[in-house]
Amino acid sequence: METQKEFDQVEYLKNQLKYLGFGEGEKLHKDLEKGIKSKNQQFEIKTTSDKALSGNKADFTLKFNKTDSGGIFLNSYNAKLTNEKNEEISHNFPVNRENTFTAKEAINLLEGRSVKIEFHNPKSDQQETAFVQFNFDEPKTEKGNYLFQNFYKNYGVETDKIVEKSNLIFDKPEYKENTIKSLEKGNIVKVKFEQDDKIIEGKAILNPQNRNLKLYDSDMNRINTNKPLEGLEQDNKHEKNNVKEQSIKR
Repeated sequence: METQKEFDQVEYLKNQLKYLGFGEGEKLHKDLEKGIKSKNQQFEIKTTSDKALSGNKADFTLKFNKTDSGGIFLNSYNAKLTNEKNEEISHNFPVNRENTFTAKEAINLLEGRSVKIEFHNPKSDQQETAFVQFNFDEPKTEKGNYLFQNFYKNYGVETDKIVEKSNLIFDKPEYKENTIKSLEKGNIVKVKFEQDDKIIEGKAILNPQNRNLKLYDSDMNRINTNKPLEGLEQDNKHEKNNVKEQSIKR
């Protein structure tokens, strides 16, 4: 029979996996329990996600560590994205109490989109926000990770104003707030907007680098450019910018 301490720890880890977007699948829970009961100080769990773009495949390796005092922690996870050409890109995401990317946010980053984060600025000793995205132009670090491209508050990315200027149409006020939050998570969001005196139902992606929205029709063709959204979207790959690059620990 499990002790209360063991039970609480198992439940805590299950809830953590749920909160991070890895789900509550029976196999996931069984693999977790198997790893906890094993004598190994470290163990891994493999899982997948169906949240990637069509044609992309997302795989995750969750990495756990046991302490001498009996504690069990999810230290990090590796996210790997494979496209239709069987090309792979991956990144190791640390897990900590302050700020950890969810599984969906990890996918969004690997697919080339930006995610809004909150971080502690040691200079001001304040919590601040920034938009981050991977820099696919630069070589990976020694740990096999991409460098982040960061757009800080002074860069002037104000999602609500960007949405206003994009002439999006919202049936209810709360839809606007939900859209802003979803865009800031790096999601592809269903929207309505007016073009050539017609109301179009399409999709939008926030582009912090250019402080605008990328708008697409329902088939994911870029509006005005007719450019399809690629599986591993890197539209900004060759765009010049003067954004300072540095590592944000998250």
